[in-house]
Formats: sequence, C-alpha cells, structure tokens
Amino acid sequence: MAGTRRAARRQPKYLDLQPRQFLDTTRQAPSVRPVPERGLVVRAPPGREVLRAPEKPAAPAAPAMSRRQFENEYQRLLREFGEAADNPGSFSCQGCRQCANCMFCVDCQGCYRCTHCTGCQDCSHCTHAEDCRTCHGCAYCVRSSNCSGSSYLTMCHSCSDCTYCLGCVGLQKKDFHILNVSYGKTEYFRILKALREEMGF
Repeated sequence: MAGTRRAARRQPKYLDLQPRQFLDTTRQAPSVRPVPERGLVVRAPPGREVLRAPEKPAAPAAPAMSRRQFENEYQRLLREFGEAADNPGSFSCQGCRQCANCMFCVDCQGCYRCTHCTGCQDCSHCTHAEDCRTCHGCAYCVRSSNCSGSSYLTMCHSCSDCTYCLGCVGLQKKDFHILNVSYGKTEYFRILKALREEMGF
C-alpha cells in the first residue's frame, strides 16, 4: 500500500501542451478615413485604399499690392483722419477735435478720457489741465508737456510722479521744486505766487 502511494507521488506531472490561441498583433487595424463631403467614417480592410472625394479648387490669390498703392491709400487715410472733427463718446465738449470719451473739455485736440481740460493736446486720463501737451494721468497741471502721474505742475517737462513743481525738467517723485531745486512748502508757494503775478500764468 505504501509502495503504491510512493509510485503515485513519483508520477511525473505533464505540462499542458495544447496550443493556445494568441492575438495576432502583426496585422494592422482597419484604417479609418473620413469622407470630406459628408463627414462619414469609412472602415477599409487592410490593403485597400478608400477613394477620397475630389477637393474643391482653391480660390485664386488676391493680386499683390504695390508699394505705391499702399502709400497712396495710407496717405489718404491720414488726410481723412486729420480733417475729421468728430469726438466719439465725448460729452459736453466745446471746440474740441478728435477727442474720445472726454467730458466738459474746451478747445482740446486728440485727447482721450480727459475731463475739465482746456486747450490740451494729445493728453489722456487728465483732469483740470490747461494748455498741456502729451500728458498722461495728470491733474491740475498748467503749460506742461510729456508728464505722467503728476499733479499741480506748472511749466514742467518730462516729469513723472511729481507734485507742486514749477519750471522743472526730468524730475521723478519730487515735491515742491522750482527749476529742479527743492524748497520748503511755505517758500515754494511764496515764490509761486510772485511768479504768477509777474509772468501771468
């Protein structure tokens, strides 16, 4: 009995050598080709081509513009713009030309979003300015040019972020200056008052 059990144990285990079905990855998947006319998808078997619909002929290219034609048209646009006197988006502006989105301005030209300005030109986001040129974001400035972010400037040029300056040029973040020289607050207003009476500004 024991020998029979040993024999059964010693019997070799045979492997399952039956052929298995594997996925053949060497074959290509069916190609998918869209049809341009209807937008349908056609599955073509391997080795076959699907005929595409004939493409529409491209529109003929526009003729090239010559340099002379471009310059003539450009000059015409400049003349029309210079002759225009409209003030789009502006309210209660008197004697103004080519000002946009301005309010309560008088005799201004080419300004943008300015309010209560008089005689200003090419300024933007200014308020209560008088006779200023190409200033941006300034308030209560008089006879100044190329200034930005400043207030209470008189006869200043190319100053930025300044307040209470008179006759200054190229200053940045300065207060109470006359001809680029610093003064105390009291002395500044005393000199300013005397010059206003004498120079008439």
